Amino acid sequence: MAGSKINRKGMLPAATLIEVVIAMVIIVVIFGMAMMIFANISGQALSAKKIRAAATLQGILVNIEQSQKLPEAPFNQDGIRIVPEIKPVDNEPDLSELHLTAFDENQQEITNVQEIMINRHEP
Repeated sequence: MAGSKINRKGMLPAATLIEVVIAMVIIVVIFGMAMMIFANISGQALSAKKIRAAATLQGILVNIEQSQKLPEAPFNQDGIRIVPEIKPVDNEPDLSELHLTAFDENQQEITNVQEIMINRHEP
């Protein structure tokens, strides 16, 4: 038996149960720390995506206010799918509520914004 040591009683040396349990505890602690680091990094990526989507939606709102043209169909901008929804404001025929929702490539909602817009009537 090359490479293995046999003690005087003819048995191979092995780890005790306590040594195995300690090794397992160390592995579980390291795995837990790795999972916390992964969750933290994933959360930061999601926060960055939300901030970028919110900035995109604010820019779209500014463009809509300047052009006075309300979007009617979903569209893509900066890799984000924007779904507009326009509702009339109760008892106010000159106002509309614009609701923009941003979705990622997996069709999961990232963020949304709402704004009350004045309806401009063309003469």
